[in-house]
This record gives sequence, structure tokens and C-alpha cells, in this order.
Amino acid sequence: MANHQKSRNPWKFFLLTFAYSWIIWIPSVLDGIGIDLPFSVAGYSTVAVIIGAFAPLLAAITLIARKDASKGIKSYLGQALDFHIKPLYLILALVLPLVIHVIAHYLALGVGLDVAQTLFPTETPIAPIILAIPYFILMMVIGGGQEEFGWRGYAQEPLQEKIGVIPASLVIGVIWGIWHLPLWFMAGDLHSAYSFLAFVMMTTSISVMYAWLYNSSGKKLIVVIFFHAMNNTAAPLLPFLHGIEGKPESAYWIYAAVNMVFGFVFAYVLVKESKP
Repeated sequence: MANHQKSRNPWKFFLLTFAYSWIIWIPSVLDGIGIDLPFSVAGYSTVAVIIGAFAPLLAAITLIARKDASKGIKSYLGQALDFHIKPLYLILALVLPLVIHVIAHYLALGVGLDVAQTLFPTETPIAPIILAIPYFILMMVIGGGQEEFGWRGYAQEPLQEKIGVIPASLVIGVIWGIWHLPLWFMAGDLHSAYSFLAFVMMTTSISVMYAWLYNSSGKKLIVVIFFHAMNNTAAPLLPFLHGIEGKPESAYWIYAAVNMVFGFVFAYVLVKESKP
């Protein structure tokens, strides 16, 4: 695996990821900026966003297949099934997002910003927690967790070998954030309700946390898949958003700021751990 990692080209991976997803997303973007298309994109956009979210995985598979064919792909996908992990890292992958979202949620309320109590249905007091379990599984499979095959599972290790773990994390975080840009131009997508700059600040900061979890756990892909899925689950469970189309989401800046603080903390930890 180590030899395979050294032969990987993160920059080709980034370009291919953008190509795969942005081409699929173009019709929805054109519709969102008011360009008439010969077909309706209402149903198309939902499907296109989901398919585009698999671009990091597909880009990585494409590049691995060119060098190592089916054997390389099998080994690559098998990373997600490696559960030889200290339980601490899986616990941290699940708890850290909850801590970050609790802080962002109550800090937003504390400074007078209006945010929803939860975006899950609340027929009973425990309904949001119960619904969060299948939602977390969904987030692992199609709602973000699958991206980690690319960002951390393919690009992190070879890039950090070349430029260092923190610079690599920041580069991946910025590129990962910019990759989402077309979503801000799609009609009806809630991303446009909050600042794209704040979003990139978040992805850049949290990318340092991903790097620490990935490296400290022994480069276990399942840890960062859990972390990604739990972040996307905690967002509606303990929101810093209203979740109402057309309503500005000012509290997202609070969430971005909290992630920046955590990012600095974990950058310090990475520096300390890298010293002999």
C-alpha cells in the first residue's frame, strides 16, 4: 500500500474530481442563474447532486485502475473494511462533531441569533435522536462519507509526504470547499443561504481535524468516514441554521469560527506529535 501511495498524483485526482462532478452539475447551475434549458432540471438536480458527490471516489478509482487494475481497486476499497482501530478514534470521530455543533448551536443562541432547535421531526422528545441513527448511516453511504475515499483515502497521504501534513490538510480543505461552489448557484439549494467564504473557512479548518484522525488512527479510512457522516448528521440534529429556503443563515459564521478554533488546536497537536 505504501508504494501505491507514493505513485499517486493528488493534483490529477483534484482535476478529475472537479471534471466528473462539475460537468454533471452544469445544467443545474445554468438553470439556477436563469438560463433557459430545453428540459426541466427539477428532478435532475437532486439526482445530479447525489451522483456528483461520488466524484472523489470515482476519480480515485479511475487513477488507481490505470496503474493497478482490479487488484489495486480491491485493495483501495478494502481500506474502509479495516477495523483494526483503537476504539478511542471511532469515539472521537463520533463525539467531536457533536461537541462542535453543541458549541456552535448554543453560542449562536447566546449572541442573539435565531436558529432552529432541530431540523429533524419532533413528534416525541426522542424522535430526533432515533431518526439520527438511520440518517447517519445514509450520510456514510451517499451523504458525504463516501467522499473520504478520495479526500483522505487517496489524496492525503501522498500530498502530506510532499509538503507536510498541515499544508496538505489546508490545501485539501480549500479545494474540497471550492469543489462545492456550484451548489451555491442551483435553484432551491440551501447552500446559497449562507456565505461560501464561511463554508471554505470551515472546510479548511476541519480538514486539519480529519488529518489528525486519519494519521493518528493509523490511516484508517473508516474513522474519517464516521467523522464526515457524523458532521453531516449533527448539522440537522443540533443546527446552527434555520433550514428555511430564502432565509439568510448568519449563524453559519459562528459554526465556521468554532471550526477554526478547533482547527488551530489540532494543528498544534499535529506539530507537537511531529517533533522527535
